[in-house]
Amino acid sequence: VRFNAQQAIFIDLLLIFPTLIGDAIEGETVSRQLLEPSTNFVWIMYMSLVIYSVTSCLRGKKPDEIPFISSFAEMSTGPF
Repeated sequence: VRFNAQQAIFIDLLLIFPTLIGDAIEGETVSRQLLEPSTNFVWIMYMSLVIYSVTSCLRGKKPDEIPFISSFAEMSTGPF
């Protein structure tokens, strides 16, 4: 449970970056051809991570194959 909670925190932190970038370019005019695929990519990646984590937990397997996020979660939870 601790690993899953830590992994969820890191996924939420990862979602802050697109928001910060969006806020930084808020006054600028961004073409729709760039904005829509970027938004879709962030949403698809987030949903993929959530679906992977939920299905792994339902199968009784630890969802530890998300690049970078799983290793950071593993390091922060420790060996306990």
